[in-house]
Amino acid sequence: MNIQDRITLVGGVVLIGLGVLFLVLNTVLGLTVATTWPIIFFVLAAGFYLPPLVLPYARQALAALFIPGSVMLALGLIFFYDTLTSDWASWAYAWLLIPAGVGLGLALASWVGGWGKDPAVVGLWMLAVSAAIFCIFGTLFGGPVLKAITPVLLILVGILILLRAFLRRPTRTI
Repeated sequence: MNIQDRITLVGGVVLIGLGVLFLVLNTVLGLTVATTWPIIFFVLAAGFYLPPLVLPYARQALAALFIPGSVMLALGLIFFYDTLTSDWASWAYAWLLIPAGVGLGLALASWVGGWGKDPAVVGLWMLAVSAAIFCIFGTLFGGPVLKAITPVLLILVGILILLRAFLRRPTRTI
């Protein structure tokens, strides 16, 4: 399949997917634009994620698109949570998830683009530290939903860091 056909196929599938999504949201679930507008960020994230995945011959050059795509994903998750719970005060610390999105994007870009191990490690550490700080603030100052979820996420981040420390291959010292 040539590049023009591939891009046309992706564009058509995205439009059909959006139409089905909005049809289900508006008619089946009865939701309104006031509660579903954060989907725009998920669509933008998909717009950044798709080119490196659909165009394999340019994957290394396009892998950097995972970084803004992951920021859009983080913003979509934040806005979706705020819209569903009306916990807009969480923005005082929810912005900490934006560097987590950058870290996730860097790790994905490194993995998909074959950039090597170092950028992936930096990205994963950005993700872990940013998520941990968000969880601490969410546990202390969050609404009822965040006070229930963030301690569990904090425990999971801690477990992942411990697993990484214990499963790491020992380095030789001279």
